[in-house]
Order: sequence, then structure tokens, then C-alpha cells
Amino acid sequence: MSKLLEGVFNAPIQKAVRQHINKAWEITGAKANDTAAMHDTAIFIGNSFDIFVKAGANPYSYDQFIQEAWGLNHIRQHSSVYTPEVIDVLNVDGTALLIMEAIDIKPVESDKDWSVLGQGLATLHKATWDHCGLETHSYLGIFRQDNTPMDSWTDFFAQRRLGDSFKMAAEARKITPDEIGQVREALDRLIERLPEISGPSQPFSLLHGDPWVGNLLYDGRRLVLIDCSIYYGNREMDLSTVDLFCPVPKAFFAGYHDCYPIEAGYEARKSLWRINQWLGHITLFGSDYMPQLMGAIRQYL
Repeated sequence: MSKLLEGVFNAPIQKAVRQHINKAWEITGAKANDTAAMHDTAIFIGNSFDIFVKAGANPYSYDQFIQEAWGLNHIRQHSSVYTPEVIDVLNVDGTALLIMEAIDIKPVESDKDWSVLGQGLATLHKATWDHCGLETHSYLGIFRQDNTPMDSWTDFFAQRRLGDSFKMAAEARKITPDEIGQVREALDRLIERLPEISGPSQPFSLLHGDPWVGNLLYDGRRLVLIDCSIYYGNREMDLSTVDLFCPVPKAFFAGYHDCYPIEAGYEARKSLWRINQWLGHITLFGSDYMPQLMGAIRQYL
């Protein structure tokens, strides 16, 4: 049983919520939450409203939750897209707790529902900045991402994403030395070609950073974003992740396109933007993902 459901952290959670709303609030129950796999999570039922809590005990968990909370608040401040209200981030005896508003999630059933989600992501992408990157770092899963701002998207993608992700993959040693050399040689050739294969210049959009469908919630009216890894960059990075792990109805992309037209040639570039995700997968899981990684790179050599 999880420590959250055992009630180990009830006292500090109640205290944080009371301080946030400046009035009494009591936990009356708790239930497991199945939407997040990487952390211990639970919904706490309160006497006036419910909250969602995520717990992590890794050395980086507190910083990870601080950055996630910062990202959620940044989205609320710089776009009209809804994110759960963050209540607090705590460190309780080495366990980090991210406490936020619980969302009443509804099933995405119709083309209209999917279109609403697509329009929501397009709305996020209409928020822009003069640089790509961000004034702080972020996390993509367990991976800390350097978002030091740059003025060139191709330079940022080459250095802050492909370069940094390859370094982590090589250091993890989940693939053989020969495979590491193979990936390095292919990436060097790919990076040389980035200016000619990256497509038209686009504004630096506010990106969710990991918008697979599990992080795109629907409350019956609108898109609600969770588990963000935000930075500013090419919006095609987000688009390429939406259907990376499972198919998404065409209505999603039609809704997006109606709100913010997708640039011509995107489908031909989709695999390019997915290379960073495949590098993360070989860092975690090793050679099983070499075919996806090398297949994506070779499309552009």
C-alpha cells in the first residue's frame, strides 16, 4: 500500500491546504489515482474540495516538483489554457509532495471532445517568447533538461536536446560501445543538416514538453494540462509527441489546425522531432529502442 494512502503525510498535507486557503480543511478520505505511473499518487477527499497529491523519494524529486509547479503556474499566467491550481510543494523527511487541485476528469469520447483538446494545445502554442528555452531548467520524466535560452531553434535543438540527451544515453551505458559510436556518428551528420531539414522559421511557442494523451486531460469543457516540462521552442516538438505512444483521432489535429494552422511539411518532419524521445528511451531501456532511434535519424541523412 502506498504511503499516501496509509495516511503517513496527512498532517503536513492538511496544514499546507489550510495555509493556502486560509481556513479549515479536513481530509475525510483518500483513493488511489491511476493516471500517473512514475510516482505514488492519490486523490484526497476533503470536507469542501478534493486535492491531488504526488509523492517522490528520489534525490531529485523535490526539485522536479518545484519545476513542475513553476511550469503549471507559468502556463496559467501566460496563456488561457487551464492547469490545476498548485497548493504547495513540500519536503517531508526526504519525501517530496506536490499538492494541487484535483481535476474531475471526463472521458474523451467524441470527435468534438478531441477537437476541443486540439484547440487547447494550439491556444497554448500561441503564447510566444523572443527566445527558445526558458529561464529555468525542467524535467522530462527523470531527465533534467537544460533550457538556457538561445536565439536559434536549430542550435537549441542540436545542443540542449540532441546533444544533452546523447550524453545521458552514453553515460547510462544501456547500449554497447559500438552502438554509442553508431549513434554519435549518425547524430553528427544529422545536426549538420538541421538548418535545411527543420522546416520554415516559426515563433518560439510555449510548449508543454511531454503532451502525450495521458497528460492532456478533459474536464467536460476544456483541455487541462498536467505533468508539464515547459520551455519555448518549435511547436512541432509538441505535436510530434501527441500520438507517439498511441493513435489519436484526426479530430484532434483538425481542431488544432483550425485554431493555429500546422505548417506544410510537418508530417515529413515528425520523426525528426521524435529523435530526442528515442534517445531518452535508450537511456532508460537500452538497445530495444535502437531500431526506432536509428530509423528516425536515417530518414534525414
